Amino acid sequence: MSIEELPSVAGVEWQGLNQAYLRVDLIGLWLFRLGVLGVFLAYTFFVEGFPPVVRWSIAGLWVFLLLLTTVLRYLGFRIKGYAVRQHDLMYRRGLLFRSVTVVPFTRIQHSEVEQGVIERQFGLSSLSVFTAGGSQSDLVIPGLKREDAERIRNFLSQKVAADEEE
Repeated sequence: MSIEELPSVAGVEWQGLNQAYLRVDLIGLWLFRLGVLGVFLAYTFFVEGFPPVVRWSIAGLWVFLLLLTTVLRYLGFRIKGYAVRQHDLMYRRGLLFRSVTVVPFTRIQHSEVEQGVIERQFGLSSLSVFTAGGSQSDLVIPGLKREDAERIRNFLSQKVAADEEE
């Protein structure tokens, strides 16, 4: 088989993640980062001799990094997507360093639909696909509507069962 006969990734119709996932991702980011900032500021107020200029410089840098990370997450969100093809499941991500993960149905052992606390509030789920290659080749697709994640999981289960019968 020549390389020209292989399926092309260029023609893949990518499905974007649900728009609400961007909010879920940013809420998690902000809660964590602002929590760390709050602990840092509280700590520095109780430490005797901690220079205020250092305290506020570090806090300002932390807020700048939070805003920069927010912008990068927003831009990266538009790139994330998945595709269910005839023989495999694909997921792409990465703003600066692009990554496309392809999991053939024949490598899938099982899959799960998971929901975090914040995801549940937005009706979203993550689809986790576990492969025979171990944790390095597993795949997680976040930001799916619960119904879509269940539908894909059921489809994958049927494909895996059909492949095992052959």
